[in-house]
Amino acid sequence: MSFKDYLGFEDSLLPRLASGFGGGVGRKGSLCGAFTAAIMAIGMKMGRTDPKDRKTLLMVYEKCQQFWEKFEKEFGSRNCYDLIGLHLDDPEENKKWAETGGREKCTAIVEKTAGMLCEFLGEIK
Repeated sequence: MSFKDYLGFEDSLLPRLASGFGGGVGRKGSLCGAFTAAIMAIGMKMGRTDPKDRKTLLMVYEKCQQFWEKFEKEFGSRNCYDLIGLHLDDPEENKKWAETGGREKCTAIVEKTAGMLCEFLGEIK
């Protein structure tokens, strides 16, 4: 099940919106795409609808910080490069990533993150 389904969204905006997250945002090795998507899902579940709603904004920040800590505890970092040790925007390193099971490793991170997020979101009242 996708988070789009989990949260009850029916349109195709979410996959399009998240398309650039992979490889640490556009293969630049920054924040892990799975982590970034999890933060987006937290906002989708409990984010503010009124830009002036500071109370909700601060609550979302707190939940994002809590998930950040869980993610780093599980994986040791939230940065793509730290997790995979390669620069995916470099063609040779990208090829090495593909040849050494990189896709499977990243898929495992995405799946684990999804499970952690489902549990985390389930605890939010």
